[in-house]
Amino acid sequence: MSRFVVPALLTGLLASACAATPMRESAEGPAMAAYFDCVRTGGGVAISAHRAQSADDQAENSIGAIEATGRAIPGAILEIDAVLTRDGKLVLMHDETLERTSTGRGKVSDLTFAEVRAARLEATNGTVTDEPPPTLREALDAAGRVGAIASIDLKPADEAATITLARAVIAEVRQAGAQDRVILITYSPETARAVAALAPEMMISAGLNDVAGLEGLNPAQILAWTGTREPRPALWRTLAERGVESQFGTLGAPGRRLDDQYAADGNPSEYRELFDQGAVVIATDTPLVVKSVLAAQVAAAERCER
Repeated sequence: MSRFVVPALLTGLLASACAATPMRESAEGPAMAAYFDCVRTGGGVAISAHRAQSADDQAENSIGAIEATGRAIPGAILEIDAVLTRDGKLVLMHDETLERTSTGRGKVSDLTFAEVRAARLEATNGTVTDEPPPTLREALDAAGRVGAIASIDLKPADEAATITLARAVIAEVRQAGAQDRVILITYSPETARAVAALAPEMMISAGLNDVAGLEGLNPAQILAWTGTREPRPALWRTLAERGVESQFGTLGAPGRRLDDQYAADGNPSEYRELFDQGAVVIATDTPLVVKSVLAAQVAAAERCER
């Protein structure tokens, strides 16, 4: 999804969302805010598994990956990608099209739900599984079974489509009763404000470059996404002073991502440095490696009530 926004459009969407959505009686924020506060202040770290995967024999955005990763990492955050089919059903798929990750063909938004479900997902190692692309509800239920948090990426082509998708996702999360174990991913403070107004009871991931981006947001509701290139300890400290947890991504294109750079010398101790510098959530393509380096911190997070 583009990180560029159309302020006038989002201003109107935000006003509409605020008018249509009743705010929680409590000004403290979502119930899960206390969990992340506990992780931050209690010496813990949360691991976010990119596309829910923890091994190459899993298909990304699959029930198999959700269950395996959730079982392997207590309290894992499982990043998943929601998209609407032509007939308005929510399924998981990272790309606009089916080709890269499944036996299917075509653009998801041009296909019916039945057509998407006829495809079978392919694991990263090339194995064709017997799994169809799951529905968002199936993914939420699977994450709940293994005690994981679902982090749902909202990334269609433009900002209006983001809000359309957000409305559908929020309705599905509420129907599943999963409000207290979901994060909604946005890519700018402006979009975060619009989505936060639609779902004040849910945590929001917002791309932030400075604390000024928190204007108009409830800090208790926000997890700050701070990029994938260079650690930003000064920003992380400043955000922590505002009660906001910082996320940092070591994921990305194979060979260029920090996950691969950290592993190159056989000693990925850099993950510990990220924690020491103030990262509360580490988003990664190699979650089991991060867990092995930060086992004590994962255990500390597990002690936080959620």
